[in-house]
Amino acid sequence: MKNRTKIFIFTLFFCILVVFVFYQRISANKYFEFSKLKLIYDDTLYLTNYSKETGEIEDLKAEIISKIDPLVVVGYKYSSKDNLFSLAKKFGTNVDSLRSTNYIEALGLLYPGKVLLITNKRGMLYKVQTDSVDVFTIAKKFNKDAQEICLINEIPPTHIFQKGDYVFIPERYIRFRDFMLPLFNTRITSSFGLRKHPIFGILKYHEGVDLKQKYGASVRAAADGKVIYAGWAKGYGNLIILKHTKGYTTYYGHLSRIRVKIGQRVYKGQVIGNVGTTGWVTGPHLHFEVRKNGIPINPKKVLF
Repeated sequence: MKNRTKIFIFTLFFCILVVFVFYQRISANKYFEFSKLKLIYDDTLYLTNYSKETGEIEDLKAEIISKIDPLVVVGYKYSSKDNLFSLAKKFGTNVDSLRSTNYIEALGLLYPGKVLLITNKRGMLYKVQTDSVDVFTIAKKFNKDAQEICLINEIPPTHIFQKGDYVFIPERYIRFRDFMLPLFNTRITSSFGLRKHPIFGILKYHEGVDLKQKYGASVRAAADGKVIYAGWAKGYGNLIILKHTKGYTTYYGHLSRIRVKIGQRVYKGQVIGNVGTTGWVTGPHLHFEVRKNGIPINPKKVLF
């Protein structure tokens, strides 16, 4: 009888111990789940800059943000270690969403310290341009269903947007042109085609356009490509030639400085040289050509 009592007491104690341990584990899991929820809905996640000083917790935030169902928008300070492809993967979106939301026409225009708005959904944040715009007007503009826009933005159909408000448009993107002007704040001073040569005074076919800018201004790659020539060429002076997809090449002449090497890959918008006066010129400018399968075409066809 005494042995049975001892066995009963031991069994009871063991069961209590098992229940206690099990309860502790459940409590720990609940605490962890609560912590995750608290992290998800922490106000500091929204439209704020990430701090690189706490990398582990920031990675955890990004992982959670990428997997939760509600739309989340965060501010992120771009660094020299980042690229759009890794950021898109990290936050559960895509490169088109990042480019469209932040109007990144060219990857070469990104710089460390630039604050990007990043969403955890595929689509774009659109900044409303005028006051008193309803949901249906926005939906019509982007050829989307108004109910879909209301659901993802958690707004009623009667919502009215004011100038400067943001609205998320799912699966809609800005389609940027393949080519951009290689100079900022410029204008064409000599067009493509037959012209009187400014030095020799004879009629001569101009195979590109001349773009006005001050001496030393940054010259940027008009599109993603590969450097196939970087050096001196008769008439052109210091010349860079880039090879692009679909049979296109671009020429950048009269440079004061060449900043790339043959074989180098470059991104659209990346600085490749500087405006100069080398070659046959009467003043500082950039001679810019676009060729299709080796034949010069009017750059306006791909730029505007």
